[in-house]
Amino acid sequence: MKKTAIALSVVLMLTGCFEIEQSINLDKNLSGTADFHLGVDLEPMVVVMAQFAKEMEGKKGPLTAAELAKAKAEFKKSSTSKSETNKPPTRAEIDKELPEGVDLLDYKMTERDFGVSTDFKFGFDKLSRLVKVKLPSKGGDDPTQTNVVESPFESLELIEKGDTITIQTKPKNPVEDVKEQAADAPKLDAATEKLVKDAFGKMRVVYRITAPFEIVSHNAMRKEGKTLVWEYDLKKFEELSKAKKLDAAQVKVTYRR
Repeated sequence: MKKTAIALSVVLMLTGCFEIEQSINLDKNLSGTADFHLGVDLEPMVVVMAQFAKEMEGKKGPLTAAELAKAKAEFKKSSTSKSETNKPPTRAEIDKELPEGVDLLDYKMTERDFGVSTDFKFGFDKLSRLVKVKLPSKGGDDPTQTNVVESPFESLELIEKGDTITIQTKPKNPVEDVKEQAADAPKLDAATEKLVKDAFGKMRVVYRITAPFEIVSHNAMRKEGKTLVWEYDLKKFEELSKAKKLDAAQVKVTYRR
């Protein structure tokens, strides 16, 4: 029962609007910098939880303006209380956990009314080092203290063949991660499920790769100077999943050195 309750809380608490951006800038010796941005807007979560709580009390119909205002006020009060006891990790704490060959060049966390934006900038001596980078997380049963993305570069691969190098990675779909964590949760009713889906509707996942090499081939969605850009939203992920073409979503570029 406890496991089911936690699973349900995960799908509700992680219902939000996600912004995930990853940018890699390579030098000729394959060292460089990597930026990672994670933005989470939890206002949709407040709406979903308030609606769910109302239905659990046997009340029907959408939230009234007064009910929504009350839910938002309670969330802000709770968030303020948590922020006083759950301090974000310091730059020194993050840097200490980084793998060999990777340095934290910059780190910023910005509070929002209903969420937070976190930005990291890493320096690396070898591209492959980024695979072992893990973002700080409190862990435990409180999903608000758990990272939506724990290992931002875990799928990154560098393939060297002759005078060419291929860089590829699998786009991160946070919706799938939430579904996995909430596998034991009871099925939501149609109205609440729609609210959850709508909450993910503004999700945005972006990858950028910049390198001083000749491009042999790529599957990027657009090119900005020497920068290749791949961009996904919930609709794009759903289309690829339905067509069973998730492999086609793989970020991939081959350069000639």
